[in-house]
Order: sequence, then C-alpha cells, then structure tokens
Amino acid sequence: MKAGQQALLDALLGRGEPPAGLSGGARGLAAYRGNLVALSARALAPPFGQLRETLGEAEFEALAWTFWRAHPPERGDLGEWGGALAGFLAERAGEASGLPDLARLGWALHRAERAADAVLDAESLTLLGQLPPETLWLRLRPGVALLAQTGGPVLVWRQGWRGQWQALPAAEAAFMRGLLDGASLADALAAAEVKGSAAATDFDFSAWLQAALRKTWLQGVGAAPPPPSTP
Repeated sequence: MKAGQQALLDALLGRGEPPAGLSGGARGLAAYRGNLVALSARALAPPFGQLRETLGEAEFEALAWTFWRAHPPERGDLGEWGGALAGFLAERAGEASGLPDLARLGWALHRAERAADAVLDAESLTLLGQLPPETLWLRLRPGVALLAQTGGPVLVWRQGWRGQWQALPAAEAAFMRGLLDGASLADALAAAEVKGSAAATDFDFSAWLQAALRKTWLQGVGAAPPPPSTP
C-alpha cells in the first residue's frame, strides 16, 4: 500500500492525522469515515441480525465500527468478515452477557448458508449393512457445525437455502463431534455410548440416521476417513 493510502486509512481508523492535501480537509475525512462506519454496519448485519436486534441499531453500528478498527476485513468479499466477532465480544462484554453466543450462532448460520452445495450419496448408505462400524466413516455436508454454547451444544446446518439450528443432548453432541473430528462410526458411537450399551444412555443411532437424512446433515458413508475439512 502506498504511503498516502496508508496515511488515509490510518486517519479513517483514528490512528493518525489526515494526509496533507486531502480533498475537503477535516470535513472530507468525516465524510469518508461516515461512509466507512455505515459500510461496517451493513456488512455485519446479514450474519448477525439477532445480535443487531438485541443491541439496537445505534449500539450495533458502534460495535461494527469498533470491530472494524480492531479487526479490519482481510478480503474484498465482506461476507467473509465477522468470524472474530464472538471472541471480540467475549473479551469486552464477557460470556455472561450472552452476546458471544449470539455472535457464534449468527456466524455459523451464515457460514452454513454460504457452504458448498452437496447431494446425498444414497448408494453409499448400503455400506452400513455390509461393513462393520470400525471400517466406516460418515461424511456430513458442508456447513454442518457443532457449537459449544452457554446453554449447551447446538447443531447448525443448511436445509434448502436457509441455515437451521437446534440444541442437542450430550450423547448426540458427542457423536456429532466425533464425526466432525473424523472419527470412525465405531469411535463416534463409543463416544456417545450408543443406546443399549449402557444403563444411562439416550443416543439411538437408528433415530439419528433418520433425522440426518430428513434434515440433510448426512452426505454419505465411506470406507476410508474423509479428508480434513477446511475452516
């Protein structure tokens, strides 16, 4: 970045004086900054609509501008900006405020809606009846994510074009975490203590499979570990 452009950026972010020769002087700088403040709020609004409703327009705009100055976008696509907001709010407002949870959920839903399209490999489901679970891996669709929220684990996914979410009981969350971490079906079942294998367990794989097909969580079944997912 050229020195003049960097000086202008620093001035807009409140980190320095406006560069000499800036058109309009202080008034011009204020206009530039006002446009940037509005842009930051518009960029954060789609992923974090519930957070905006909770805070109100004025406070949300102030948050967006403060966040922009601390974590400016690194890409031209502003839809990729906002992943650090939950941590930013945790540092400033604390987890007890509930705001980081709203940010985590909003961002996960946003990522799910932007995830790559995927269709069910229905033929691969026959492997469930042909091979032992130690040799099988379940592949979840892009956008499926498990969040650790204050009230308990929450699953996020895309159904159609809309992000969806639901709270999960501990056993089902342990199973999903295993799948997302690349565990075999056997290891994921062991993590969940599959129904019937322990006295105090509440996970039923058959019921889970029906839900996974109905709610489009599952992409397919493989006889080899899936490649590592990219963030």
